[in-house]
Amino acid sequence: MEPITRVPIVQQVEDRIKELILSGQCKPGEKLPAEMELCQRLGVGRGTIREAFRLLQAKGFVDIRPGRGAFAAENFGEDGEASAVDWLVENEKELRSSIEIRTALEPMAARLMAERASDDAIRRLEDIHHSFLIAVEEEDAVLIARLDEQFHSTIVEGSDNKLLMEINSHVCQGMQTFRSKTFQVHQNVQNAIVPHTNIFSAIRSRNAALAEREMRLHLDKVQEDLSQNIQMPG
Repeated sequence: MEPITRVPIVQQVEDRIKELILSGQCKPGEKLPAEMELCQRLGVGRGTIREAFRLLQAKGFVDIRPGRGAFAAENFGEDGEASAVDWLVENEKELRSSIEIRTALEPMAARLMAERASDDAIRRLEDIHHSFLIAVEEEDAVLIARLDEQFHSTIVEGSDNKLLMEINSHVCQGMQTFRSKTFQVHQNVQNAIVPHTNIFSAIRSRNAALAEREMRLHLDKVQEDLSQNIQMPG
């Protein structure tokens, strides 16, 4: 007999929201209840609701639209590379715009972090990178996406530039679905390993010019991966 385990609160919330979709109470393309309404109905905090939405997003059940809320996916449950690529194709223009903004800002952030960050901040970045590599080994796409966001956001925070951090918070909102979809494509995951390692190594060694260069190369590769993904056969 297997030991009895407590079901995590986030998983319980995830299951309840998924039930709304699978039961037809919330039809494909229809907006899901707002965060505050779900908080009241389920008796949990907004952080728990948001985490459940992100898990469901990664699994293909929910689409998160910045400024508009969460919606039941048009083709819910159709996760994997094929549906991920379909989403990337449909949102190509918006994605390229977001990556262009990141290419303008994040190389600067990497340079500034190498110049200004405390040793504690660099250790946090190291911990995130280490966790990212483990998630890659375990092929956990949901965790990979979350740690990728943490890696890049930690670098922006390490720049100690409040305006950069404010802009990044807005960009991250628009990149959440992209991250959840792009890391369902195996090659995209593999293509992030070496760049992340190189960026971290440059920051740790306080080589500002190299950190800036490696971040730019990484984001150029993200653009290239997007181009290759949208050319993949459906």
